[in-house]
Amino acid sequence: MIGIDPKTGRTVTGLQALACRFERILTTQVSSRIKRRGVGNRAIAYLGKLQDPTTAMIVQNLTLEALASPVNGLQSFKASQCRAVPTGKGFRVEVTGSWQGQPFTLKGGL
Repeated sequence: MIGIDPKTGRTVTGLQALACRFERILTTQVSSRIKRRGVGNRAIAYLGKLQDPTTAMIVQNLTLEALASPVNGLQSFKASQCRAVPTGKGFRVEVTGSWQGQPFTLKGGL
């Protein structure tokens, strides 16, 4: 997997590219990209709402849905666990799973 780090503009490969792609998907509203309307995560709609366990569960489910969507390009990552923890600015999302047989945890803020 090859990608571009949005902070530095450098080319990244492997696990770094996976982490960059996860961060982009996690923070992109579905239908906000003009040419690729299906890319993103529907959980963004829950920002600014009450941060209770029910909302955290919905964010977890929508994040797993985004990871499984073929449009987002992360089908090679097999998620086994997802946690959305409320923070002062939204949710911190951690997804544990495997990529190319290696266990890996993706982390990002929503």
